[in-house]
Amino acid sequence: MSSPLNVRFDPAYPLSKLRPSDYNPRRLSEESFVRLQGSLRRHGVVKPVILNADGTLVAGHQRTKGLKAIGETTTPAMILPQKVRLQDEIKFNLLHNRVETESSVVYAEAGPIGQWCWIPWQTIQVEEAKNLPFQQAIAFMTAAHGPWGSVVIDDQGRIVLNAEYAAVAKTQRFDVLAWTVASFDAGQLVEDLTGEYGVYDWSGLEEQAPVWNQHIVQPNRLREHSSKAKADKVRYKSEVWERLVLPRLTTSDRVVDFGAGHGDYARHLRSKGYQVWDYEPYRTLKGKYSLDIRGIVSMLRGLERELDNGLFEVVVLDSVINATTSLDYQHWVLLTVNALCAKDGQVCIGTRNLERELAYENSEHSISRDSTRLAFLDHENVDMRFVRGKWQKIRYHTPESLRGLLSRYFEDVQLSDTTRATVKAVCRKPRVFPIEEYREAFENEFNMPYPNDFRHDRHGEIVRKLIELIKDRNIRIEG
Repeated sequence: MSSPLNVRFDPAYPLSKLRPSDYNPRRLSEESFVRLQGSLRRHGVVKPVILNADGTLVAGHQRTKGLKAIGETTTPAMILPQKVRLQDEIKFNLLHNRVETESSVVYAEAGPIGQWCWIPWQTIQVEEAKNLPFQQAIAFMTAAHGPWGSVVIDDQGRIVLNAEYAAVAKTQRFDVLAWTVASFDAGQLVEDLTGEYGVYDWSGLEEQAPVWNQHIVQPNRLREHSSKAKADKVRYKSEVWERLVLPRLTTSDRVVDFGAGHGDYARHLRSKGYQVWDYEPYRTLKGKYSLDIRGIVSMLRGLERELDNGLFEVVVLDSVINATTSLDYQHWVLLTVNALCAKDGQVCIGTRNLERELAYENSEHSISRDSTRLAFLDHENVDMRFVRGKWQKIRYHTPESLRGLLSRYFEDVQLSDTTRATVKAVCRKPRVFPIEEYREAFENEFNMPYPNDFRHDRHGEIVRKLIELIKDRNIRIEG
């Protein structure tokens, strides 16, 4: 059975020919695995697995394990026309696992009960469209790889699983693969398929996905264009700057905004006479996704020259640790701001508040256009989110976890505004670490990896200066 755009559907692909991919974000408990086997025995496979052109399993790893465990030898499979990149494999995993729990209301022409068929897109009727960012993520993938998904529809024409995918099919005008069930069986099937089947684990992603992937979306933090965007007007929206930094900032304070995005606050405050330097290792060229390497090196040179006047009275780290791609990078960035802070200085930090996000998720907004929030949260409170079709990894903290983390780097940690979207803290009295740990952090934070394995290697002098300054600072702290 063939679909448009060269994606091929095989209703009985041999399990023996499947090759698992190197990376699978889902982890199942023994209890969940037993439950999965029961569901497969009752309903069979109503959602095909997704395969690369070479037979590598892209999505459906746990399902194939369950099929083997109950003695099955084949599985329905959607076979992509080409081998996809790792980033797209991750997206397929996320979309494949998430798509069954969405809340749009969609009807279409049902096929024969207990059979696969292709639903003409012209028969799809979207009565309620919700979770628009999620639909956008699906649309990016169908545009790039063809109609890789499927739906479950009951004999009354209601799409009971994967309604968001059908809504995209209507917009993009492609036919949809569907499995039809009797309406009196649909409720049990949905209950069986939408329960908890394990947890996400993003630790494997840290070694396989490029760190620079997030630069596509991350430098936009702290910036919100107003209705006058065409005139390049910017409305500032940082809780850390507005609540922690500006109320007590003087023009004599030397400030560094570390991980500054587009540097809006630094530019804005410099124009008012404040001494603010900014550093963003993934700053992009205006209006583009391309990295501004020359501008990044220029920022380093500015910091390097200012270090001749000593360490900084104020260090700002806003919306940075929530975007670190690994625990190593989280450590390196916190150790670097520890180093930039003078003995009597302070570090103002803000990051995503898990408790506030969970409250939002459980509120009336949970079926809004933003309801992809916390869709893929793992045991380390790391979530994957789609932003303009690109995935972004986000770390969340509770006030308690943030205090525990920051206390490793500073003796004095004062939390602020713990009920807001951003949990914030003011940190003083930097702790002392071995010099080699500092050096490792600087090598990574001031010479970040870029696409095509490029590094600018222009960080030697700033590393040398910082090492000398923290040696002197740490002697005075310990003395």
